[in-house]
Order: sequence, then structure tokens, then C-alpha cells
Amino acid sequence: MSEQRSDRARPFRALARRASRTSYAATKRIAIMRMSRDAAPPIVIFSMGKTGSTALTKAISDATGRRVFQVFRLDKDALAAAERRYRATYRDRKLAASTVPFPGAEHLWESEYLLSHAPTAAKPWTVVTSVREPVAQAVSAFFHARGQRGRLDDVDLASLRADFVAGEWINRPLRWFDREFAAAFGVDAYAHAFDASIGHGVITTPLVQVLIVLQENLAEAADALGQFVGLDRPLPLRTRNDASTKVYGPTYLAFERDARLPASLLDHAYGSRYARQFYTPTEIHRYREIWG
Repeated sequence: MSEQRSDRARPFRALARRASRTSYAATKRIAIMRMSRDAAPPIVIFSMGKTGSTALTKAISDATGRRVFQVFRLDKDALAAAERRYRATYRDRKLAASTVPFPGAEHLWESEYLLSHAPTAAKPWTVVTSVREPVAQAVSAFFHARGQRGRLDDVDLASLRADFVAGEWINRPLRWFDREFAAAFGVDAYAHAFDASIGHGVITTPLVQVLIVLQENLAEAADALGQFVGLDRPLPLRTRNDASTKVYGPTYLAFERDARLPASLLDHAYGSRYARQFYTPTEIHRYREIWG
């Protein structure tokens, strides 16, 4: 009898699974339920986009066997606005045919879960925050956003340069530690010493232990990364989500090679406390040469 009931229930379970794949609310609820299964303090990759965070997340998850939360915002209002934008973007998409329902939304759901499970002295977070030189980060984020709106192979570099400058993309990385990091943890990263010649540093508080690491230094930081997440070996990383491999890759590479950005923008970027905190004068000079 129980086998007969199981046979009768099977089509309904399959229907429920299909329905959950097309229901944003149901898929989100299931995802958050799965997150709650791990009782250990979370490992969190919290950074701005386009800084190697995907490679960090994958490498740490594979090496530790743990779920690693990859989030870009930990502010309730900003998260709600981002979720509204996401749902508006994907409202008419036929997601049932996708191998991953609601692609990209899990970052939002992970943020929501973490906001409802704040760090405590008994259960502090282990956080890795990756940093990238500001102009390269801003250019990569700009191309990612433009690439989502359509092809770029027929857009001339002068127009892209003008749009990049007018959009004030450079201010996003420069303000991130004030707007996102300090707001989330109550920690002023600039008040803590950072040896730019090493390329990584640790901030410890009762609630969080944070490893700040330069994206440009990820390969050399394998020992520090492994030790920080509790491994007895280095943690090598593979490059992932590289902008040059995207559909807009050729245009991105041409922009990186040929676009000459205004001196005023470079002064603003490389004179900022963000740049002075995380990069040596020699590195700053080299990046100015690249973009100017």
C-alpha cells in the first residue's frame, strides 16, 4: 500500500519541482532553507564585483567542502532594490528551460540569509574581501553592465569612453569600503594598516575576521588564503569570469589597450585614499601609465 501511495505521489512531486523552478518565491525559499542546514559559522566572500570573487568562492568551497557565501551587498534597503531590479529583468524570461533557475539570484538570497543571521561573538564570520585597482575594476564593471544590454562589437571606443566617464563608474570602487564594508561590519578598513607591498592583510574584531587581498596578488597569496580558511596547505586559484573571455571580450581588450582616459579621472582615482591604502606609489604610477 505504501508503495502505491509513493507511486501516486511521484507525479505530484515532479510537478512541484517544475513549479518551484518557475516560481521565484518558491525557488528562493528552498535555497534559503538549504543554507540554514550548515550550523558552522559562515565563510563569506564579501567584495565589489569584478575583483576575483568568483574564483575565490569556488576555490575555498572546493578546498574546504563548505558552502561559501559570495555576496556584494549587506544592506537591507540596497538588497531590496537589487532584488526588484532582478525580478523586473527576468519577469518575462522562460526560466523553466534554463539549467539553473533564476541565474545570478543566489547572490541576493545569500545576502538575505546573512542579514538574518548576523555575526556574533559566539559565531563570528570568516570574511575574504578582494580588492582591485580602481580603474580596472570600474572598466570591467562597466563592460559587464553594457554587455548585458546588448552587443558591443559595433560600438566605437570613443563612445564607450565617453559613456564610461559620464557614468562616474570610477566612484563605485572608491566609495565601496565606506558605503558597503563599514556599513556592514562597523569597521573602517582605512583605519587599519595594510602593507601594499605584501598584497594582503587581516582585520580582526569580535564579530568578523577579514582577509583583505588584492586581486592582482591572488596567485601569490595562496599560502595566506589557505591558512586563513583553516587549511594546512596553500590555496591556489584558477581564473574565472574573466571579462576578456566574454562575448564583448574583443571590444573590452581594445578599450583596455587603446582608450586613453582623462587625466582628471586618473587623478581622482589614484589620488584617492582607496588607491593609497592598497597600492604602492610604484604600482599607482604603472596603472596611470596603462590608462593614461
